[in-house]
Order: sequence, then C-alpha cells, then structure tokens
Amino acid sequence: MNFYRTGASGTTIGLVVVVILVVAAAGAYLAFGAGGGSGSTTPSTAPHTTPTSGLLPAATINGGGGTLVFPLMSSWIFAYSQVQPNIQVNYASIGSGAGIAQITAGTLNFGESDAPLKSSQYTALPAGSTLLTVPISASAVVPAYNIPGIASTTHLRFTGNVLAEIFYGTITTWNDPRIAALNPGVNLPTNEITVVHRSDGSGTMYAFTNYLSDSNSTWRSKVGYATSVNWPVGIGCKGNEGVAGCIANNQYSIGPLEIAYEITNAGSISYGSVQNHAGNFILANLTNIQLAVQAGAKAGLPAGNAQWSNFSIINNIFNDSADAQIYPISTFTYALVYQNLGATYAGTSQAQAAAVVNFLWWVVNSGQNAGQKIGYPPLPANVVSADDTTLRSITYNGTPIYTGS
Repeated sequence: MNFYRTGASGTTIGLVVVVILVVAAAGAYLAFGAGGGSGSTTPSTAPHTTPTSGLLPAATINGGGGTLVFPLMSSWIFAYSQVQPNIQVNYASIGSGAGIAQITAGTLNFGESDAPLKSSQYTALPAGSTLLTVPISASAVVPAYNIPGIASTTHLRFTGNVLAEIFYGTITTWNDPRIAALNPGVNLPTNEITVVHRSDGSGTMYAFTNYLSDSNSTWRSKVGYATSVNWPVGIGCKGNEGVAGCIANNQYSIGPLEIAYEITNAGSISYGSVQNHAGNFILANLTNIQLAVQAGAKAGLPAGNAQWSNFSIINNIFNDSADAQIYPISTFTYALVYQNLGATYAGTSQAQAAAVVNFLWWVVNSGQNAGQKIGYPPLPANVVSADDTTLRSITYNGTPIYTGS
C-alpha cells in the first residue's frame, strides 16, 4: 500500500484521519465484496470481466492529480493490491492543475483532474497525441465552516447567491441579514467571516466557482470559474487537506471542501445545506450526490477521446429543476490517460500500460462501492458503459491492450 503525496503544504489536520477511515472502508469493501455489504447503496452496474483473468506481470505505475479523489484513491490502491499483488500504484495528491500539467509533460502514467481540460490545455498536449477523459468517481463540494456556539447538528442554509457574496467579500459578518434570513431561529454571531480557499490549481475549486458563476452575475463577470481564479478575499491553503486544516484552525471561517474531508474532520468542521434549482435546501449525502450525477449525466457525455472543454456537469445539475432532491455542487473526478501508450509517455512499458488499463477498468467496474462510507457514490450505469468503451480503445504502440469481452 502506497499513500503518496507531494507538494503539500499548510496544516493537514484531516490527513491521518482520512487514511484511517480509508483503510477501514477498504477493509469493509474487501469483506463484503465489490457488490457492497449490509446497508450499502445498490451499485449502478454489476462488475464486468476484467481485462485479464490472471495476475499481471510486476509493474509500478504512477498517477497524480486532484486531492478530491485522494481518500478514495487510497482505498482503491489498497483494495487493488489484494487483487493484483504484483502491481504497485502510486498516487501523488498534488491538485488537479498539477495533475494536468504532469500528464501533459508525460511524467505520469495517468493523471487525474476534477475539472475537464480547457481548450488551451488540449492545445498544449504533445503533437499527435489523444488524451482520454474517463470519469472514475463522483463527489460533492460543501460549504464547510467553523463557528463556535453553533451545534454541529445545526446545518446552516446557503443559497448560491449568498455563498457568492461571502466569497466575493460583500457579506462580511455571520449575522448579516442575508444569512439570517435563510436561518431563522439560529443565533448567528457578530464575528467577521474568514474566507478560506485553495491556493493551488484545484478541480474542487473549479466545481465550486462554476456553481458560484451560475448563481451570481457579479461573480460570473468579475471572477468566473476555473481550477485557479483570482479570489477577491480570503486566505489560500494547499489541497483539500490544507483547506480542512485552515478551517479547523480558524474560528468563524468558511471554505469549499470535498465532503470526505468534512466527514473525517467531523467535530471541528461543520457544513451547510445548499439550495438547488428546485428551491430545496439539500444537505449533501451519498444518496443526493448520486442522484445529482445521474441527473447531470442523463443526457450523455462527450466521447472519451473528445474535447470536454464545453462540458459542465455542474451546469447540468444547476439547471435541473425536475430532480428536486439533488445536491447542486456535485461533480465527477476524471482519470486522464493517453489513448496510445508507449515509451514517449512517462517511459511507459508494455507491462505498465497493461497495469494502467487493468487498474482503471477495475476502478470503474469493481471498485465503485469502496468509498461509500466517506461520501463517494457509485457511478451511474451509463457512465460506466461509456468508460468501458473508452478504456477498450487504449493501445500500446497501436496494439489494443484490453482483450476481454
């Protein structure tokens, strides 16, 4: 088992707890099997045949990218090592921006991002290459806060517009009338709000700022959305781990946080419900995150070898008023891998290429229940089917790697 992180800084109060819960989740996953155990969410699709029925030759593969998926990725790596003990998977939790940069530079066997590539990032890819986009998981970004005197069972309500005004610096105190109007009966403090955000390129921030742009015209025109934006106010902390630590260590703070990091910091960090397009205030949980990604993907996804720059599951969810119980800031996390692997990309050998495809196939088809205890729902069946088509298309020097049915 290899928990591999580089480039992190700042307080990482949640990381040790994340690892403990990840190991527990992986152990439960292995005990109950890929189909889940008692009380588990029904998987979106039955596990499929893996690309090989036997053990793969020894290989080490290196991936890196978003911190949003890091707790689940760690669980996957542990569980996969029991299935393919000859394969060592390393994952660097360095942020989506760094993951995109390193897969572009050909220094990783697979990258990971919680945001699709922009047009300019596709242009920067090596000439003649095709980078595949493979949704491998789903999660949610929640408004996490640390307000002394407000019980953790009192989940404050937020609209997208109010969140935008907090993060733009227009709302500066917790007892502002716009927050109070959403939370009648809550004794809100007069203290100033400390805004926390990411300091590095981040798919978590991409999803959050995408939602703010949908919700508030000033934010949309003045700040916009991307993996890295010019934050109007606040303190920057690196990684979801760093944001969790900064919120926990700063009273009266608020920041966007991937839900697994909130779960692992329960007691020091609380989180609020967010209004969806149907007008309901939804507190993120496994069920409504899964409903959200199902709604966001029901019209279909771009092909794996297409450019995903104009695709936004956040926009799809935001504009959905028919699915009344969906959590609005729900998003995919994507594996990034070259369609034709070879020595040009991270010096990939044939054994490594086989391991990359096998690992990603296992993740999509057999590993989807591994993260339910920490807020990662299984992928919808239509997404799994699309992923399988994409993974079957991967070659090594032009020869297909996948040979299953």
